[in-house]
Amino acid sequence: MPYTQVANLDFDDIKVALKDYLRAQSEFTDYDFEGSALSNLIDVLAYNTYYTAFNTNMVVNELFIDSATLRDNVVALAKQLGYRPKSATSPTAYISFTATYQNATTDTELFLKKGTGFISTYDNNVYQYVVTDDAKGQVVNNVATFTDVPIQEGTLLTNTFIVNTALKTQRFILDNRNIDTNTIRVKVFPTGSGISKPYLVADNILGVDGTSEVFFIDEIEDERYEILLGDGVLGKKLDTGARIEVSYLTTSGPESNGVRTFSFAGVLENVNGVTPNADISVTSTVAAAGGEEIESTAKIKYTAPKAYGTQDRAVTAQDYETIVRKVYPATSDIIIFGGEDQVPPEYGKVFIALKPKDASYLTSLTKNNIVTELKKYAVASVEPVLVDPSILYVELSSKIYYDRTKTDATPAMIRDTVIGSVQSYLDTSDTERFNGKFRYSKAVAVIDDADRAINSNLTSVTMRKDFIPLLNSTSYYEICFQNTFDTDCDDPVLSSTGFRVTEYPNFDVYVEDRAGKIVLYRLDTVTGEKVVLDSDIGDIDYVNGELKMYALTIIKGSFFDNRISVRVKPLSNDIKALREVYLDVDVANSSFTAYKE
Repeated sequence: MPYTQVANLDFDDIKVALKDYLRAQSEFTDYDFEGSALSNLIDVLAYNTYYTAFNTNMVVNELFIDSATLRDNVVALAKQLGYRPKSATSPTAYISFTATYQNATTDTELFLKKGTGFISTYDNNVYQYVVTDDAKGQVVNNVATFTDVPIQEGTLLTNTFIVNTALKTQRFILDNRNIDTNTIRVKVFPTGSGISKPYLVADNILGVDGTSEVFFIDEIEDERYEILLGDGVLGKKLDTGARIEVSYLTTSGPESNGVRTFSFAGVLENVNGVTPNADISVTSTVAAAGGEEIESTAKIKYTAPKAYGTQDRAVTAQDYETIVRKVYPATSDIIIFGGEDQVPPEYGKVFIALKPKDASYLTSLTKNNIVTELKKYAVASVEPVLVDPSILYVELSSKIYYDRTKTDATPAMIRDTVIGSVQSYLDTSDTERFNGKFRYSKAVAVIDDADRAINSNLTSVTMRKDFIPLLNSTSYYEICFQNTFDTDCDDPVLSSTGFRVTEYPNFDVYVEDRAGKIVLYRLDTVTGEKVVLDSDIGDIDYVNGELKMYALTIIKGSFFDNRISVRVKPLSNDIKALREVYLDVDVANSSFTAYKE
């Protein structure tokens, strides 16, 4: 009887199958397999078959990007799709500063040398922010002015290689980890020459021939990178003795996102290479943003097939999403829609709303950089436009009642447990995103299930939007919540934080709704009662969820950045977000209070 059973992969099943096969042979009729020495040989055969089957299964799994688990294999498979996984990305800040000479000078230009810059302390750690190329400032009246200089977190390192064409296996490997590949700069010194030529990175082979001075980047084992130079067909081939200098940043990724205070620690030199005696004064900064960890294995498996589908061109909305995530890795969520969907329509444009991971909005400089990169992929007649997301905050006010006989926890401990459960639910659900939906029943259930001692909860929902006014300018403000407002005959559904206007500059004013109108009022300093200042500064549309305030001249906002918050009670406790509106459940500003029963 031939042995054809190959479905058994467990050791015991394999052993039984081997015995059944041998019993079917005339040589082993009536043989006692359990009590004989042959039983040990069968064990060895079964183990060998078991391990071979296991290893074969694991090897075959690593041949496909959907089932591969080892990062090196996933990276290799992504490479076959033309996708290079994103490296760690250093956060970028923009800084303006002046250098005032202590003595009169004839210098006309001053340079901040690459690899130097500023230091900053954040969360008890010191981070170095440097320029990757020399930054130039103009000297006027003994003062050098540097404006919007991009500085990136990390340490600038340089590797040098000497080309030896006799070594067929020569490789140019950067051994440091956490390299930001966007900062890699390659200079080539031809054989016998002391003058370098800059080589540019090539993401594909379009326009590359045997004379192109380009290089390619590959991720190799252990999250390291290799520089690939031309072979005479794709890229210029280097001769023996040529020297290659590769500079790059190693970064801490997102750890210092949000840094905005810097101390000068750089090197300034004039055109003669002399460092002058100068006093440094930082005039303005844009907080650091965009730092990101190296792309995870799971993310590579998700993104690589989609990137292959774009074919390095932006046509569909999914194309734009994939390319924007490539250009700006620190993207939390993104939504794309055509100009034909705008009111009124704006044909020939594609609108992109992007929510960064560690901030609410992108800086104008970052948006300009992203748009510039996108134009390399976009169809010639289509203009990409980056718009700020409109963030709709959901705030909860929850009273939690729990049985004191079922737990020794204090009300504060129960509250903290509930907050942790709510945050975990938000982290794993699709609530906080563009087109997100807040489900009231699920949130209430999460609160009830946070601890076995909780009996019930009474939770109310409030919507909030923040806006930054045009100070000292009479302006029209329209704030859209996209959700129907509640109506109340006795109490207002609209409230705001305090701000100041031109007509009443000496005290804070607030807004609320009364009979479909938005009124402006202040609080009496003695009684605390509301004193109406203007009974009609705008309209409130309860059905469409819109606020309209006319001819309002605001001179001061509510917070340090002059932001003003407006809150509204929704008609339905289920909140939705559409288009460029990003839904954010603000746990930090929500109220959770636990009561013993």
